[in-house]
Amino acid sequence: MSVDKVTKLFRQEVKFIAGVAKINQFPNTSVPEIAFVGKSNVGKSSLINSICNNSSIAKVSNTPGRTRQINFFSLIDRLILVDLPGYGFAEVPIYIKQQWEVLITYYLRMSVNLKLVNLLIDARRGVKQNDMEIAKLLLSCNKDFQIVFTKSDKVTDKENLTATAQNFLATLGYSCNVIYTSSRSKEGAKELQFSLAKCIKL
Repeated sequence: MSVDKVTKLFRQEVKFIAGVAKINQFPNTSVPEIAFVGKSNVGKSSLINSICNNSSIAKVSNTPGRTRQINFFSLIDRLILVDLPGYGFAEVPIYIKQQWEVLITYYLRMSVNLKLVNLLIDARRGVKQNDMEIAKLLLSCNKDFQIVFTKSDKVTDKENLTATAQNFLATLGYSCNVIYTSSRSKEGAKELQFSLAKCIKL
């Protein structure tokens, strides 16, 4: 897989194709999907914008919990990027949290096109209990995932972060990529693009 092909892929036009708030609203496609999940305000939308070199793909908000649906974005009909609602935001009503949980769990269990999940973790905060629960859910759904630390330009002790993540994964009997990213400095953007491009044939 060449650098030119990967770069070209993520420079293509990205289109919003669906916002799913109910189980009966999921789009019917056969295109490989890659999902992004993480705690509210972890920087999911900013990261998606960053790797696609587009500032308007996902609606970025400074208010945690703003994204209240599963958003699907098509990358020239070759790849679908899926932005899942953030978890762990205390001010969201309980009934909405329950709706998110049902919706996300249904998607993770039922999607046959989902090839990879990016578990986003704020590098400043480290691995928390909520992150561990999501990792366990992904494994119970038989979904491959990798850990993507966001806002990595604001931390220095990456070795310790990596060790913590790998130790936790070891308790689950799982190993995966650990990628450090920063939407501001673009750190890790190319590495992440390559990991996503592996899910399709270029």
